[in-house]
Amino acid sequence: MRRLLHTTLSALLAVAAATGIAATARAADATGPITGLAGKCVDVAASATANGTPVQLYTCNGTAAQQWTVVADRTVRAFGKCLDVQGGINADGTKVQLWDCNGNPQQQWTYDPARLTLVNPATGRCLDARGQSDADRTPLQVWTCNGQTNQRWTLPTGQGCQRAVPVGEHAVPVVLGGTRYDVTVYVPASAPATAPLVLNLHGTGSWGANQLYYSDMKVAADANGFLVAAPSGAMPNGDGYAWNVPGVGSYPPGSRDDVAFLDQVITTLTGSLCGDPKRVYATGYSGGGRMTSAYACARPDRVAAIAPVAGLRAGRPDPADASRPDTASCRPSVSVPVVAFHGRQDATNPYDGGGSDVWRYSVPAAQQRWAAINGCTGSPTSTTVSTHVTSTAYRCGADVVLYTVSDGGHTWPGTPRPSPGNGSTTQEINANTLMWQFFTRYTR
Repeated sequence: MRRLLHTTLSALLAVAAATGIAATARAADATGPITGLAGKCVDVAASATANGTPVQLYTCNGTAAQQWTVVADRTVRAFGKCLDVQGGINADGTKVQLWDCNGNPQQQWTYDPARLTLVNPATGRCLDARGQSDADRTPLQVWTCNGQTNQRWTLPTGQGCQRAVPVGEHAVPVVLGGTRYDVTVYVPASAPATAPLVLNLHGTGSWGANQLYYSDMKVAADANGFLVAAPSGAMPNGDGYAWNVPGVGSYPPGSRDDVAFLDQVITTLTGSLCGDPKRVYATGYSGGGRMTSAYACARPDRVAAIAPVAGLRAGRPDPADASRPDTASCRPSVSVPVVAFHGRQDATNPYDGGGSDVWRYSVPAAQQRWAAINGCTGSPTSTTVSTHVTSTAYRCGADVVLYTVSDGGHTWPGTPRPSPGNGSTTQEINANTLMWQFFTRYTR
């Protein structure tokens, strides 16, 4: 695809480095037990206070060894010391212990109230009861987050969240597998204490901050009070990056797992930006739209709705017949509401199908597949929105809506930003306005 580049990548990275911040959500300190498997408590072994004392699972007994304070600086403390990943070692099975608080990353924890996980961002791993055992004295460790019950914890109740990231555009670190990635975020002055979060994924050859600019999403965020996160793919492509979309394309061995990365983006930012994990939405342009679609297939529990622009997919093309989606490659466990936008004159991701090997089937075929996934029955309704725009909608508990722009190119409807070589950009509708209206109807 052709790319909109309003600044050089090197200049952008320089700005990000100069303005990047380590964002930490602040909440009123809360003290009490942390409970996990079988309702048992996180416990300091033998009530000892020496550095290196193991932390374990134990029957709740109300002693000081089970009184943990969740502090505004993202530490978790007992006896005035911190819950610590031994040596900051980034490996499954690393011991969790008590240690003097020292400000090191191995003592930072982010809680995901939707998944009930307590994540150490420095390692990208979850607090875990070893061997999924609920026996007394089961050691606690860090382990790759996997959604199992031995990684689910209930924390003492605090008094709300105070966002440490100031209003405006910033670079916030997200750690996956020990590697730090700076994610462009935008916090509007209108954001409430706990705010919805919209992921905005760039197209192939672009990057996060450029996508935030091109989509002009700050205007909608200011008007509606939602947070925006614009991460970047990790694979170099032209002047920017590409997403590792599952099931399509050929990427070098060891390429970043971008489903896992977006998991970590959501977990980190719903914590550090005081985002509402039940109101996380995703949109994306072109390759970012394909990644948005793939993420919804793989992680339907993490997003309340999606809005691909010039990139709606419903799994990879079927190897036996590329004119239709491969149903086996997209089988989400729950419905995902979808609103999509596409130009009929799109030469990069053709509306009627064809194009590159990662595209092939038509946009209406993708819409029909999502309608089937969501259990929508009956024929869609078609509405004339404006001179060149129609909407086609499958109505059910999780609607699937497609806005078709008859004279539109490979562009973002309503943006004032130019996109040379990509065809016409309609101003008859505004994708940001319409997708936000759609998003507000759904929570997870």
